Amino acid sequence: MPLYNPGTGTWDERFNRAFVPLDALPRPGWSDEIAGEVSAEAARATGLAAGTPVAVGAVDALSEAISVGVVAPGDLMVMYGSTTFFVLVQDAPTPDPRVWTVAGAYEGQFNLAAGMSTTGSLTRWFKDELARELDEPGGYAALFEGAAKVSPGAGGLLVLPYFSGERTPINDTRASGVIAGLSLSHSREQLFRAVLEGVGFGVRHNLEAFADIGAKVRRVVAVGGGAQGNTWLQIVSDIAQVEQEVPAVTVGASFGNAFLAGCAAGLVQRGDISSWVRPGRRIVPDPSRRAIYDSLYTQYRKLYDGTRDVMHALKSIASDSAGPRAR
Repeated sequence: MPLYNPGTGTWDERFNRAFVPLDALPRPGWSDEIAGEVSAEAARATGLAAGTPVAVGAVDALSEAISVGVVAPGDLMVMYGSTTFFVLVQDAPTPDPRVWTVAGAYEGQFNLAAGMSTTGSLTRWFKDELARELDEPGGYAALFEGAAKVSPGAGGLLVLPYFSGERTPINDTRASGVIAGLSLSHSREQLFRAVLEGVGFGVRHNLEAFADIGAKVRRVVAVGGGAQGNTWLQIVSDIAQVEQEVPAVTVGASFGNAFLAGCAAGLVQRGDISSWVRPGRRIVPDPSRRAIYDSLYTQYRKLYDGTRDVMHALKSIASDSAGPRAR
């Protein structure tokens, strides 16, 4: 996007020469198709055998979704990384300006995609700036253990996790982080839980945008570094009231790329991915926490609306105070 038009399956003439001449772009192809073969020149440079088939492949997030079996309409991948990325498989496009409509991996499929800018990187910032004395590699474990002992709602704290602007569904590059409700009685453990809950509210916001569009979510599969433990996943499930599946082993996008290469070469079939993915654990929402999180989510949505103008003004002040960049 915006060069590719998922409705026609071709490059969009509206953007011809505005960004790049369309004749400079490659032929669009599905992820499990053969794009060509390793040339003699490429063979000399890489050591790969000349004539080796080359698959079209996919962008990293889509390959990661395939790697955990997110391949059927209604399957949703939530990738807990430095940022959070969503890939929802569809059999028909449902374009909406709040999110991104892109082609799927396989012919006839589409993806409704979305993303949050600052999630795992926010926990990194928290540890580096507010928990410097915690040693690696146990520092994060200590923070998450502390957060798990804090009651839902973090003692009345609420965080907008927009520390690097925000992507979907608000699409606001000038948004910034907000910590509301702080008092002298709050602890670091409560603040860290509020950070995790803030991300959970952002996940719920994106899932609600999908629902508003009419996109159906049949199952949710969690992947990424943030899915290694249960604390954060449980918070997200409790806030969004969705069950999450976590595969036993998550290798990442390279695993999905290997599968796509196998499909393109005719060594495996699309449906074989189910035998590549080993079931793991399930995170089930706790209904007893729904009321408090519903109440806090309402305030979360109000907090952005009520502070947006202040955020933007502060961004302008920060830019002005930074002065001209050194050349």
